[in-house]
Amino acid sequence: MIKQKEFLRDFIIVNVVSGGAVLFMLVVLLLQRYGILPSLPCVFHELFHIYCPGCGGTRAFFELLHGNIISSLYYNPAVLLGMILILYYEIGAIVTIVKKDGKYYYYQKGKLIYGYLIIITLFTIMRDFMLVGMGIDMLGDFL
Repeated sequence: MIKQKEFLRDFIIVNVVSGGAVLFMLVVLLLQRYGILPSLPCVFHELFHIYCPGCGGTRAFFELLHGNIISSLYYNPAVLLGMILILYYEIGAIVTIVKKDGKYYYYQKGKLIYGYLIIITLFTIMRDFMLVGMGIDMLGDFL
């Protein structure tokens, strides 16, 4: 059984911190987009000439905002899958708080997180293999 006050406290802390991080990232992104802040190069791009797991994430996010789900998945599936995972957690946590019966209403969260990480890792390996091994540049940043 969980303690309702502790769970609510943790839920609020997680949402305030993650919401602040997202807000900070959006502000930095907008400042970079309008030339107020310089864009920093990706370390993976500069040193290894391959894509990192986050490459294409900004493009995927903007494609998702425009309703282009397939394009978003093409650029980087981490964005859409991450949003679905967060939504699943939030709904389960809210139900847990509202029901007040001491049960968690989001199950297998560990399996979901590991599955998410495996999918993103496989996607990154596939994209880099296509770039280095086959000469196919999915994002058009190298070739």
